[in-house]
Amino acid sequence: MQGRGNMCLLARDNPEIQNGNSEELSKFCSHQKKLAVSEKRKGCSYYRRYLGDKECVATIMEWTQKHLPTAEEFIHTCEKQGICPYEINKILIHDAQVVVVPYVYVFDKSIRIKLFDWLSISEEDVILVVDEAHNLPDYLRELFSMDLSTWMLNSCLMEADQFGNPSLADGRISVTAFCKELMDVVNILRDTYVYGILEGGIRRINQEKNDALIPSHELEVELLSRLKITSKTLKDIISDLYAYGEKIQEYKQKDGKLPRSYLHNLGVFLGFWTTIEMDQYIKLIVDAGQGKNPRVEAYCLDPAIGTDILKEVYCSIHMSGTLEPLEEYRDSLGLPFETKIALYPSPFPTKNRKIFFVRDVTTRYDELIKDKTIIPQMWKHVSDICNRFERNTMVFFPSYNTLSMFQKDGHFAEIQRCLYVEEQHMSQSELMDLVTDFKSCGNGNGNSAALFSVMGGRVSEGMDFPAEQLEIAVIVGIPYPKPTARQRGLQNYYDQKFGKGWDYTVQAPTARKMLQAIGRLIRNENDRGVAVILDKRAPRFHQYIKDMQESKNLLIDIGRFMKQENSLKK
Repeated sequence: MQGRGNMCLLARDNPEIQNGNSEELSKFCSHQKKLAVSEKRKGCSYYRRYLGDKECVATIMEWTQKHLPTAEEFIHTCEKQGICPYEINKILIHDAQVVVVPYVYVFDKSIRIKLFDWLSISEEDVILVVDEAHNLPDYLRELFSMDLSTWMLNSCLMEADQFGNPSLADGRISVTAFCKELMDVVNILRDTYVYGILEGGIRRINQEKNDALIPSHELEVELLSRLKITSKTLKDIISDLYAYGEKIQEYKQKDGKLPRSYLHNLGVFLGFWTTIEMDQYIKLIVDAGQGKNPRVEAYCLDPAIGTDILKEVYCSIHMSGTLEPLEEYRDSLGLPFETKIALYPSPFPTKNRKIFFVRDVTTRYDELIKDKTIIPQMWKHVSDICNRFERNTMVFFPSYNTLSMFQKDGHFAEIQRCLYVEEQHMSQSELMDLVTDFKSCGNGNGNSAALFSVMGGRVSEGMDFPAEQLEIAVIVGIPYPKPTARQRGLQNYYDQKFGKGWDYTVQAPTARKMLQAIGRLIRNENDRGVAVILDKRAPRFHQYIKDMQESKNLLIDIGRFMKQENSLKK
């Protein structure tokens, strides 16, 4: 079961609808369905066909149950028939014993209620299997966090101008005046806590710092002071923003548009910001865009606030190839101490995989600053491996910034075969086309390629590259999280709660990123591959990557392993 945004055929050629959140898409869909029922020429034609052509629905359902198509094939078939795939899918899952859904269907309560209603089940009927479970804590933190950017406030200003700039709190202030004051407060927080102000009001910009903790009530106090209002008046303003936003949503919905209101979203954010429990959150000012779009963020530290469903289902099974340390996962989600945890060995032959590391390079910032020979030596390792071995090779960088650094320095031109580079803002279809082209080069006939990607990205997690589609993986440095204020806040929280801040928020997540990248090599018992970690700090992760060994000469060691592979194939 895919999300409504991926399955909605009306959204195919409408970027606005494609970018709608789950609440907006649900309202849009409901209105389109009502129109389709009440008026022949209005509303969603795909839903109208779904209601009116039972024979077509039955044919598609029979075909689906017989052929078990992929989601893309199913949607394409429904599109050819001019019928809604989302509605047919809702019927299909009703009789299913196993239903596969994105996390949001289970951990967003409003969506979960609808899913269980379609299935005609209650929580205690469910055996919940959480796949790729190492992603769940971070997913829940993001799900229960909220932010407000100056870009969104500018959108609020444009929306207010479009809809008459209503007044708030019984005429105390207009929407535009309130938004401008709030924008000034966000900028002041950025200047004070991220930049710092020198004498004479000059900003002290630190390129390495892009976020900072702010006192829990700083935004409200500054806003109340500037507007000369009480906290009760601020509550009234928040209620009015919410109400005006709902009216705008209704207007857009009647006009056939996505029912999005930035004023409504602003009201929701401020209501959330002023009422959250601070023992589970930190408040941040973030400036990731070099001053272009600062934002305030309420960041959730404790993913356990979103795991009530795990206590309500019949049972839950959490699995991943990179879930160690299991105690950290259990503790992070607030699972009972008596939760059964088990670690199973890989079913694949250990001789099919080699993992090497070298001691002559590192991505540790202090050493890169002191020793200017490290980057050239690191690139030499990468280019030597890519150019020497005619095998499909992936090179994983710790971040897009690091990848871009090598690209800007002109190093990529030294790769003497077909090179594919994942870009940060690629659409899913663009990325899949790139991956498909890369895979096709792994045909065993010398027509190999290299793919440059990042650890923790879409390629390094969840994608399969069997047989010759991938035989060498190179990890460029250790992907430690950046020492941001958010990261320090998370580490401090886990120190206070479990006494294991570094282990739980730095060491374990970093090991998982590397293991996920290495895991692309071996997807069945016949796959063989070699991984290389280009960082002398690799031995710190021996408890997670037990079979890695130091290489004094990478090309010789990789070549020896490849010769063994060739002899086995013969």
